[in-house]
Amino acid sequence: MRPTLRTLAVVVALASALPLVAHHAVSAEFDSSKVVTLKGVVSKVDWVNPHIFIYLDVKDESGKVTTWRLQSVPPMFMKGSGLTKEKLLDGAEATVTAYPAKDGTDAFGFVLKLAYPDGHFYNLGGGPAPAAPAPAEAPAK
Repeated sequence: MRPTLRTLAVVVALASALPLVAHHAVSAEFDSSKVVTLKGVVSKVDWVNPHIFIYLDVKDESGKVTTWRLQSVPPMFMKGSGLTKEKLLDGAEATVTAYPAKDGTDAFGFVLKLAYPDGHFYNLGGGPAPAAPAPAEAPAK
């Protein structure tokens, strides 16, 4: 029995969809019952699929800097929010609202909201970013 073009198209379509099924939900990796607010300086941005990563240098009261690795939405979704790689400048001061890692990994979270000192902000969490406590200092080691 020879496969038809239609059969081949169906197989290719199903195989292409497998990565979507394997993709994890935010709640699988991050604790959505907790919200942290971090104030710091954007030190690096990895604008790559499947998720953009923003690195935020957060200083504690003693001056020690902890770099938070903050996962975000895919580049296509980020562009939809109006934020482009060019607008997310390295060295920019920012306040980030995020869900922390569920497994307790230090300085790792998922970005909900990114705000700049001049008042403009980007809501990246797929809904209104929940209220959060005052900006957290870097955790003591």
